[in-house]
Amino acid sequence: MDRQFLAMRAAFAAACLLLTTAPLVAQTAHVVGRVEDAATGTPLPAAVVRLVELHREARSHEDGSFTLGAVLPGRYQLTVQRIGYRSVTRVVEVRVGMDSLRIPMTASPLQLGATVVTGQVSERGAADAISPANVLADARLDRVLDGTVAATIRGTPGVAMASMGPATARPVIRGLSGDRVLVLEDGQRPGDLSSSSMDHAVAVEALTARKVEVVRGPMSLLYGSSALGGVVNVIRQEVPSVALEHLHGGMSVQASSVNDGGTVGGYAEFPLAGFSVRAEGSGRLAGDLRTPVGRLVNTGVVSSGAALGVSQVGDWGYSGLSYRFYGNEYGIPGGFVGAHPGGVDIRMFRHTLRSETDWHPRTGRFESVKATATFTAYEHDELTASGNVGTAFDQTQGTFELVARHAHTGIAEGGVVGMRAQYRDIAPFGANRSTRTADWSFAGFVIEEFGAGPLRAQAGLRYDLARFVPLEDRNIVVQNDTLPVAPRTFGSVSASLGAIYSWTNGIKVGASVSRSYRTPDFNELYSDGPHLAAYSYDVGDPRNNQETGVGADLFLRIDRTRVRGEIAAFANQMQGYLFPRNTGELGRVGERWKFQFTNEDATLVGAEGEVELTLAEHFVLEATASYVQGTIAGARDSIPASPGQPARLESRFLPLMPPLNGRLGLRHETPQWSYGAGLRLAARQTSLGDFETETPGYATVDLNVGRRFVIGSRLHSLTLRIDNLLNAEIREHLSRTKEIIPEAGRNVALLYRVQF
Repeated sequence: MDRQFLAMRAAFAAACLLLTTAPLVAQTAHVVGRVEDAATGTPLPAAVVRLVELHREARSHEDGSFTLGAVLPGRYQLTVQRIGYRSVTRVVEVRVGMDSLRIPMTASPLQLGATVVTGQVSERGAADAISPANVLADARLDRVLDGTVAATIRGTPGVAMASMGPATARPVIRGLSGDRVLVLEDGQRPGDLSSSSMDHAVAVEALTARKVEVVRGPMSLLYGSSALGGVVNVIRQEVPSVALEHLHGGMSVQASSVNDGGTVGGYAEFPLAGFSVRAEGSGRLAGDLRTPVGRLVNTGVVSSGAALGVSQVGDWGYSGLSYRFYGNEYGIPGGFVGAHPGGVDIRMFRHTLRSETDWHPRTGRFESVKATATFTAYEHDELTASGNVGTAFDQTQGTFELVARHAHTGIAEGGVVGMRAQYRDIAPFGANRSTRTADWSFAGFVIEEFGAGPLRAQAGLRYDLARFVPLEDRNIVVQNDTLPVAPRTFGSVSASLGAIYSWTNGIKVGASVSRSYRTPDFNELYSDGPHLAAYSYDVGDPRNNQETGVGADLFLRIDRTRVRGEIAAFANQMQGYLFPRNTGELGRVGERWKFQFTNEDATLVGAEGEVELTLAEHFVLEATASYVQGTIAGARDSIPASPGQPARLESRFLPLMPPLNGRLGLRHETPQWSYGAGLRLAARQTSLGDFETETPGYATVDLNVGRRFVIGSRLHSLTLRIDNLLNAEIREHLSRTKEIIPEAGRNVALLYRVQF
C-alpha cells in the first residue's frame, strides 16, 4: 500500500511539474542568426554576440551562426563585436518563432563603436562620454601591449609613465601621479601600495585584460577624493556577469628581446552546474633591461598570477565571488645617491577576495543595484644584497560599495546614487620608521544626467569623510620642529557640472567644471625615515592639510566613418597641493636625499589630442600630442648653498612634469593584416623642479605587423612589434634611472593570441 501511495504521489508530482513547466517552455524563444562580412557576405566566426539586458553571450561558429537559447520574449539591445570590424548595436524584438537574424559587419581600420563604463552613469559609446576617454581593446590593445599597465597606455593622449626601472612603471595623467591617478581592476582598487612610492610596482597584470579604459580629468565623484588626474580601469569581468552556454576563453604568449622576457597567460569561462565560472592564470619572466649603452643591472622580473570567479546569472542580474593572487619579484637598479651598489630586490604578494551582486529589479525606481565588497592582504618586502629585509610594508584593506542606477525619473534621464566605505591598516617595518596607521573613510554621492537630445548635461555631488589614526606614539622632526603624531580627520565636498552637445556629422563639443578634494595619505602625514628601494629619506608632516582644486575641461570630438579624434584643454587650480619637495639635504641614514612632504598652492594647465584619419581604403594616419605645465604660486624661499652650487631661490615649477610629447604614425589595416610605422617624439624638458636634471628631446621609430586568421571557429592573431628601431638613446624625464643609464634600446616583441 505504501509503495502504491508513493508511486501515485510521484506520478502526481511529475504531472504537476510538466503542467507548470510546459507554459514556461512555450514562452521562451531561441535567438539565432548569422554574422557575415557586409561587403562579401562571407561568414564571420569568433564574433561576440550579446543580449545586454539579460547578461547573455554567445560566439559565432565557423559558418557565422550563433544561438542564444531560452530567451524570454521582449525588446533587448543586441551587440556584436569582432576584431577588424565596426561594432554593431541594434534593438531586437524576441518572440516565439522569430526569424533568423542577419548581422552584416563592416570592416574598419578604426576602432569604432567602443564602449566605456569607467566614470559613466551607464555603459555608453566612448564618443558620447562627457569626460575625455580612450579605450584600448582588440587589435589596438595588441599593438601596444607591454610588460606593465603603464607601459601599455603611455602612448594615450595625456598619459606619461614614471618609473625606477621597467617593473615599477606607473601612469601619470595630466602631470598628476601617485594616488591622484587610480589604477582599477573591474572598477575596484587593487589594494597595493604602488601610489605611495615610485619603487612600488602596480599589482595588476596587463596581459589578461579584455580591455583597458583611460578616463582623463577629475573622477572624484564615483571613485573617491584622490582621483584628480584620472582613472585607468583594467577590465576582465573577473566575477562572470554573463550566462555561459559553452566553454570559451583565450590564451596569450608574448616574448621580448630587450630583456629576454617571456609572458604567458590565459583564461577560460564555462558553465558548471548552473553557475558561470571564470579561471585565469599568468606568468612572466624577464632579465635585465638592455639599453644602447649597456645593461641596466638588477631589473629582472619574475611574476605570477591566478584568479577564480564563480557567479549565478539570470534575467534578474548576477551574483558571485572571486579570488585573485598576484606575486611579483623584481629588481631596483643602483647607481643613485644613497643607493646600494648592486640595487635592491623587492618581493610582493597580493591576495584579494571579491563579492559582487548586480540586481535588476523588475519594478521600482532603480533599474540596477550593485553591491561590491573586497578584502585585500598585501605584503611588500625590500631586500638588501645580503637577502635581509631592509624595509617592509603589510597592508590589509576592506571595502564596501553600493551603487544604484535609475533610468528616466522626473527631469533626469538617468542617474546614480551610492556610497563607499573603506578600512585600511598599514604596518611599516624595518629601517623605514613610518608610523603604523589605521584609516577609514566613508563617502556618499549622487550623479544625475539631463537631456536626451543633442544636448546632455551631468551634475554630481559627493561628500567624503576620512580619519587617520596612528597606532604608535612617535615624534617627527619637521624643519627643526619636533611634532608628535596625532589622529587627523578630513572631510569635504566634491562637485562637478558638465555638458556635451552633438552637432550633425559626428561632431561633439563638451565642457565641465569641477571642485575636487584629496586627503593626505599616511606617508604624507607620518613618514620619518629612509625608504630602502626608493633611495630617499621621506619626512611627512602631521600638520599637512587636504588638497582642494577647481578645474575646467573643454573638448572637441569627432567620430565619423573615416575620421575619429579629440582635442582637449584643461586647467586646474590646486590649493594645498601636496608633493615631496627635495630639500637638498641628506637624511640621517644612508646618505639619501631628504624629501619633505609639503603643501603648496599650484596650477596645472595643458592640452592633449589625438586623431585617426582614413587617407585611402585601409590606410590610416594617426597622431597624438600632450602638453602640461605645473607651477607653484607665491613667493619662493631660498635654497642653501651646496658644494659647487650657489644659494638660489626654490623653483617655481612642480617636479616630475612630463615634457611636450606625441606620436605620428601611418597604418594599413584589413580584417586579416595590419602594418604600421610610427615616430615617437618628446621635447627637451627645461621646466625643472628643485634639484631636477634637464633631459634632452628625442625621436624614435617603431614598426608593427599583425596577422589574424581563423581555424575552425577560433580566432588567432600574431603581432610583431619593433620598438626604438634605430636604438636611440632616450632619457625619459619621469624616470629615476635617467641619471645613470637611458631607456630600453631596440626591442623586438612578438604577441600570439587565440580566442576560442
